Amino acid sequence: MRAMKSAVLTGLVLLLSACASAPSAVKADPAAAEKQIMQRVDSLLYRYSQNDQAGMLAMLDQRFVILGSNLGEVIDTPDKLRALMSNDFAQWGAAKYADVRNVDVRVGDDLATAYFVMTWTVGNGGPTLPIRLCTTWHKVNGEWLLTQSANAVMQ
Repeated sequence: MRAMKSAVLTGLVLLLSACASAPSAVKADPAAAEKQIMQRVDSLLYRYSQNDQAGMLAMLDQRFVILGSNLGEVIDTPDKLRALMSNDFAQWGAAKYADVRNVDVRVGDDLATAYFVMTWTVGNGGPTLPIRLCTTWHKVNGEWLLTQSANAVMQ
């Protein structure tokens, strides 16, 4: 019995050592990890601009919160996201984004952030607004999902 405990403890120590010393994919290639996050950001912006509600929901973590530019916009359920998008597009008719800039991406093993400014056009040829967007991504089963987002319309 004592020999078995010793063997189990030795195995556990070796396993923990291997896990602690294994390089993460992020450390191995940080530029690729940042590119992966920006691809997710681009998909998110495209799906929103197309009023693709199902596509947006597919990109969200199980537990998420999106803080809109209005203080009362706290989106934390699929129904609230659908309502927000339906209201936005009923009001605007169309939207598009461009000129993503001032990008800062930080990537860890299972959490990442992407902060940036973009130009948002409301309606077809309507007014353009610079918007700062701060996003947090959670890696679940190898896929980056949006878990937090907050935006501010720049004046």
